[in-house]
Amino acid sequence: MRIPQFLLSVLAATVTFNVTQAASADINDDFELRQLTDDTFRKETASGIWLVEHYSPKCSHCRAFAPTWTQMAKDKQHLERLSGFHMGQVNCLAQGDLCNSNGIKFYPQLMLYVDGEAKPHYTGDRSYADLEKFINEKTAEYTQSHDNAGADGGEGSVGDRPNMDGQVVEIDQAQFETYKEKGPAMVEFFAPWCGHCKKLRPTYEKLAQEMKGKLNVLAVDCDQHNSFCRSVGIAGYPTIRMYHHDTKTDYTGSRTFDKLKVFADKAVTVNTLEPIKHTDFDNIVKTNEAFFLYLQNYDTTVADVKSVKAALEPLLGSVPAFTSSDVSLYQQLSVSNPPPTSILFAFSSYCAKPIGSLSFPASEDSLKRFIQTHKFPTLVELTGSNHNAIMTSDTRAVVVLGALHKGDEGKKEKDKLAEVAKAWKRGGRSFSQPVWFVWVDGEKWSGWLKQQYGIKKSQLPSVVVIDTPLNEYYDTTIEGTQVSFDGTSIFSVLEGVYQHFLRPKRIESTLAWGSRSAAATLLNLGQVSVDHPLLALVLLVGAVGLFVGLLQKCNGRDVKDNGTPFGGPRLD
Repeated sequence: MRIPQFLLSVLAATVTFNVTQAASADINDDFELRQLTDDTFRKETASGIWLVEHYSPKCSHCRAFAPTWTQMAKDKQHLERLSGFHMGQVNCLAQGDLCNSNGIKFYPQLMLYVDGEAKPHYTGDRSYADLEKFINEKTAEYTQSHDNAGADGGEGSVGDRPNMDGQVVEIDQAQFETYKEKGPAMVEFFAPWCGHCKKLRPTYEKLAQEMKGKLNVLAVDCDQHNSFCRSVGIAGYPTIRMYHHDTKTDYTGSRTFDKLKVFADKAVTVNTLEPIKHTDFDNIVKTNEAFFLYLQNYDTTVADVKSVKAALEPLLGSVPAFTSSDVSLYQQLSVSNPPPTSILFAFSSYCAKPIGSLSFPASEDSLKRFIQTHKFPTLVELTGSNHNAIMTSDTRAVVVLGALHKGDEGKKEKDKLAEVAKAWKRGGRSFSQPVWFVWVDGEKWSGWLKQQYGIKKSQLPSVVVIDTPLNEYYDTTIEGTQVSFDGTSIFSVLEGVYQHFLRPKRIESTLAWGSRSAAATLLNLGQVSVDHPLLALVLLVGAVGLFVGLLQKCNGRDVKDNGTPFGGPRLD
């Protein structure tokens, strides 16, 4: 059995151990020391770091040291999984040839073996504190060396690096598939006659030079490859898109060099699980609104690491991901003892307490669902740049949308909604779809909110639950009351959605709303025309003019790409 206590920090030199607590009644009395023999010694010590006591039952010093050694072996069991540290014994009275071959000169002699290689023996005092300090230091060295070996190092050989010439490369469909499989690729879909494309080209070429050796910067002439551009959904020029294997992300921000560079830099980090230490953690929390942390240990499999990297790829670097095997982080995050083979944490809102965790082994579906659920901060503002990623996402998310006031009042409402979101992420229903909490300025976008969800400006703050793949929303609780701006009411709606108890309302697009209104108007005019032909003609002309004006106004609002909660990618 393992010791049911919090993991100790084996890397901090200031760690002190309370022997009395370690020897508590929680430790199983039938604990047995690991005995190594001539048949098992080489195989056992070939992997990991081993501290082995060579002793003789006839040795008085061995008998005096036995309680300390036994207690230490019990207390350090958890390190076997975390860092590959083991403790064992060789009875030299029974295994004389083995002790002679290991060069044992006296008893008890403590030998250190690292991945099968013998190191200088322990020469310190045989007290608990001195022996523990030695173990902590050697285990820290071993963990550090394996972190360096396993980290995402180097950039490969020069010939394997992307964009070696620092130039924009024009490609066709076949070349596109080749580049996409090599790694992240930034692609501009353009037309030679497009004025905005011509204006962008110098900036795009400067970006290619800046990303030399880091990222392939490509372009597709949609006049020459029209069918290909249509097949990948290009609707306007220029369209800038980042590809990586089976993922894609459209760039919807400003076309300045600095903004494009930020977008490109994020994509370059897509394959990286950046190694960190315990001392880096607080700064990472302060500087990242949302991030993932993958804790590995000695038992972590290569397959698990690959699966985590693959699941993080669709984020295209938009959310940082870190990895560590620092035992101090296991202690800080209160990981159980013994720990799982590895564990993935999600953090949000600059908080050091994780909002979710996933232990391994885990299925591919559960891993993807975990990442999709937590890829946004606990509460995120809906804007033109992220509208498509949230409201039309392939993840088919359920969105809890809060419409808030401006100013100080709105800040208080935002804080309240954030607390509801945190409570849901820690203890809410496990939907098959991710559930995201989103807020929007209800005063600035009052017209859009009223048209889409029936939210009036006088009703702020308000909230609706949106089933994005079905283009439907819910605004009533299981109890049949209008949803109010509090956690109990919001949770009731989510529960009703999960249980399929509630009847949804349909969200109409701008064009559908305009068409429905026009159809109703024309039907009424048809009835009037029977009795008043001249009046009907005047009303018809007026209605058509009003309809055209409304569509122009709504469509003009829809195509904005800066600051609107529903704007899409720039297609000019």
